[in-house]
Amino acid sequence: MSLAITDRVESALLIDSSEQMVEVAKAKIIQRGIQNADVLYSDFTEGTPELKADIVLMSLVLLHIPDTQQILQELSNILPDGGKLIIVDFDKNENISHPKVHNGFDHEELKERLSEAGFTSTEIRTFYHGEQIFMKQDASMFIASSIK
Repeated sequence: MSLAITDRVESALLIDSSEQMVEVAKAKIIQRGIQNADVLYSDFTEGTPELKADIVLMSLVLLHIPDTQQILQELSNILPDGGKLIIVDFDKNENISHPKVHNGFDHEELKERLSEAGFTSTEIRTFYHGEQIFMKQDASMFIASSIK
């Protein structure tokens, strides 16, 4: 998703905790000739690098992070006052059960966690329903937008 919006931002930094995904992103940047994007290998669950960003965009990442509150706080630390956090992920789905992923997120619970991490003006809406898109189950996806 980040590469699709590079023409709308001054610069983009794609961060992933998987070295393989960092290499895939790097190859796409080179292949597409994108000049204002770079990549960084980092695992925010093990500490946040010294970064500052005006916008943080996470797509299908939050469900893989065990300590949701910790990562939201780390992301809050990266953003200045007025910075924006955008999260795309799955709505809570009781049909999903897996030891390595959350089964989605309840909108009100996520708003509460974002508030605890210092975010305000949170809006969350479901924007997509699909068949067998989450662990081979029908599911819906949301987009959340929060201001720090």
